[in-house]
Amino acid sequence: MQVEPSQGLLADLIRGSELRAITTLILSNYVVKMELGVLPEEQGVTQRIRFDVELHLSGASAPSEDEIDQVLDYDFIKARIDAAVGGSRFNLLESLVSDLLDSFVCPPEVLGASVTATKLDIYDGDAEIGCQMVRLRE
Repeated sequence: MQVEPSQGLLADLIRGSELRAITTLILSNYVVKMELGVLPEEQGVTQRIRFDVELHLSGASAPSEDEIDQVLDYDFIKARIDAAVGGSRFNLLESLVSDLLDSFVCPPEVLGASVTATKLDIYDGDAEIGCQMVRLRE
């Protein structure tokens, strides 16, 4: 279940605002093993979950210096996922995705975010199930 970039979110961010430039940070195809699920067969076992994340920031220009401390580091995205995976157990993808969105829209430069979490091992073959949520900063 590959999800296209959230063009609708970009349109929503620009519509009715002064914004004319947006930078999107992307982490795609980040796969982790974690325990997640409500079904008895999902209890006490790990399964592969793929994360695809987009963070939308105001502006589209080079930082004042070509240094990592001048931008929102991509490791921020991975670290938040790793913290969620290693933290409390989630029963639902929806709860996990919403929790990640809460943390992704915290930095002041983030205008909106999209998170997709996909269970890769539920059905035989290439079938996948997942949850995508999009949130704009309030």
